[in-house]
Amino acid sequence: MGDDALRRTLEAVRDRYLAVNGEHPMTPEDDAYVRDGFVAATPEALALMLPDRLPLPSYVLGDGTPMVPATHGDLVAVAGGVDRLRRWFVAFWEDDPATGEAEWGHYLSGQYVCLHEVTPARIKARTERVAEAEAAVELLRRDRHDPIGRGMLGEAVDGVLAVPGLDSLLRPMTAYDRLRFGGPTVRERWVEAPRTEFLTPPSPAWTLRTERLVLRPFRPTDTDAFVDAWASEEWTSLLLTGTLNRAEVADMVRRRTEPGDGRFVGLVVEHDGEVVGDSILVLQGTGLNEGEIGWTILPQHAGHGYATEAAREILRLAFEDYGLRRVVANLDARNDRSAALCERLGMRRESHKRRDFWSKGTWTDSFEYALLAEEWRRH
Repeated sequence: MGDDALRRTLEAVRDRYLAVNGEHPMTPEDDAYVRDGFVAATPEALALMLPDRLPLPSYVLGDGTPMVPATHGDLVAVAGGVDRLRRWFVAFWEDDPATGEAEWGHYLSGQYVCLHEVTPARIKARTERVAEAEAAVELLRRDRHDPIGRGMLGEAVDGVLAVPGLDSLLRPMTAYDRLRFGGPTVRERWVEAPRTEFLTPPSPAWTLRTERLVLRPFRPTDTDAFVDAWASEEWTSLLLTGTLNRAEVADMVRRRTEPGDGRFVGLVVEHDGEVVGDSILVLQGTGLNEGEIGWTILPQHAGHGYATEAAREILRLAFEDYGLRRVVANLDARNDRSAALCERLGMRRESHKRRDFWSKGTWTDSFEYALLAEEWRRH
């Protein structure tokens, strides 16, 4: 293509681009984002844009450079040639050809800039996940603890096994995109906003109290209470980690005093003002619908039922304050006392896994206990 022909093609492509997107300013940050994630369109690609055989540019920079994804022409090879691209593309909507044609037109517009990977499969996944997020938000606006709504939103935003979520599908996009599309980006609307509103755990009201105990956040001064226990090989033998020295215990306590994302709740257990152990709740699973609990009681305070009383309050916190659907406890199968505690709490042993866990130089068995919200309510 000669210089004059290339100039005319560039002008025609820019005119078509502006007709689709409107004329809006690009900030230096927008320009840097585009240069980092996209590449300049080749003359060959530009020539195929005008007869609607390849998508228009995703962006046109302030200096007039048309920018496209690095994989802009890759689907041509997958489809078996540019003449077969349209038929191959719309076949993904075999049962709904009208939608397939509409998506083909949107694809040609170059406006699928929200996607990391612009393919029919990813376009369909994005549409399905957004619809799922919309339905989930509607349920959660009525009841923020609705387990179906939280599961749907978790799948839509974060994905599940073999189902990609919007967080992995979507690019960040730019201020320029907000102007041309007339509002928040897809990521802002269907990842960031619902995650903040429904998938960011609230802090429970401190302090928690039971008949005999106080459960409170860690303080730096709690180090002294745990040093002797963590130095004991016997006491740590069935825990996840080995012995810790004073500096390591202090570091563990320090980390538990720092603000996190709300998914880990670690509480010191006190009796009559004396530290007797700790309890944890870890929020996890699709839509943060599930939690895992754990506990330790310092050796000199064992045998008084403190672990059971504290764990029961953690379960109440999980089901009533956080609205969890299910809580599990995973433990070394040799830990008879913790297994008995789980059963006192009404938890069911759901699995006995043989030699599945590597711990302190050997393969050990593990138990998983679980309790559902409806089981908790019955108890």
